[in-house]
Amino acid sequence: MKKKNNPNLPTLITLAITLLMSKVTFAIEERLAFVASEGENSVTVIDLITEKTRKVLPTGKIPHAMAVSPEGKIFVNNQGSRDLTVIDARRLTVIGTIPLPAISFQLAISPDGKTLAVVYKDELKLSLVDVASNTIIKTLDVGKTPYKDFRKPMMKHPFWTPDGRFVYLSDSVNKVLLKFDVYGGIIAKRIPLPGINHYIHPSPDGAILYAVNETTKNGTGITLIDRATDTVIANLPIPLAPGEKGKGHHSSFSPDNRHFFFSNLGASGLHVLNVENRKWIKVIRTGKGPGHPAISRDGKYIFVVHHKDGLSVSSIEKNSNLSRI
Repeated sequence: MKKKNNPNLPTLITLAITLLMSKVTFAIEERLAFVASEGENSVTVIDLITEKTRKVLPTGKIPHAMAVSPEGKIFVNNQGSRDLTVIDARRLTVIGTIPLPAISFQLAISPDGKTLAVVYKDELKLSLVDVASNTIIKTLDVGKTPYKDFRKPMMKHPFWTPDGRFVYLSDSVNKVLLKFDVYGGIIAKRIPLPGINHYIHPSPDGAILYAVNETTKNGTGITLIDRATDTVIANLPIPLAPGEKGKGHHSSFSPDNRHFFFSNLGASGLHVLNVENRKWIKVIRTGKGPGHPAISRDGKYIFVVHHKDGLSVSSIEKNSNLSRI
């Protein structure tokens, strides 16, 4: 069934899916979704059973991503103000604001739930926040900006190792992936990349990091990194069709781990990688600007949020698109 386009739908679905996939709200209450509205500077709490708004909570300017602690604190990164908004997900109230040294771009909770890593849009810095007290433990410079007119976000998604000792950080200015030692407070490794990295996706066994690169010389692609040695195994550029641009965004593995689905905002479909032989085998044409893929709970379908074309549903078994909302 085709529905009337809602101009806010891509943003709402993107943020809702991001939140639900990160095991955030369902750990608190199985029926609530917290959705950030960048235009309204607020987070809306939606009851998934009644499909009604439970509450609207004020945030800083341009709330974007959210990270949730096991105890139910939601940290909202505001991309228009130098602060984080802290929400108590059980009481549905704003319980604090954390001042920041710059404008945050993304954030991630450590595996033990005790520390929040915050990276910045306009500075090459990492802040570590104590989740219990809502205070910054320390902020560290992780790189130098060679020129002041770098207009893109300087850092993207931070990625914690399972043991919580390291955080991988993307340095967009210098096109490197930084491995930061949280215990030692130093950069343990600098891994050169063929372009600007957007997101890190670990292989199911944790042995390989799939670095989803936003832009490269050839357009876009992924870099495979050996976790044990932090060395590049392979760079796999995406084959682009005429008129397409490279803008890698997010990704997902198939339930059987045989395929890797790559979203390219500059194209109109999901690129499918054969994990075993590392060959791109197909493009599932889903719609313009595919950004966020999410696997259904039964493993049969892949939902893709498009920044320009709503939501699509594809069959994983057939690697083909079924419908678009």
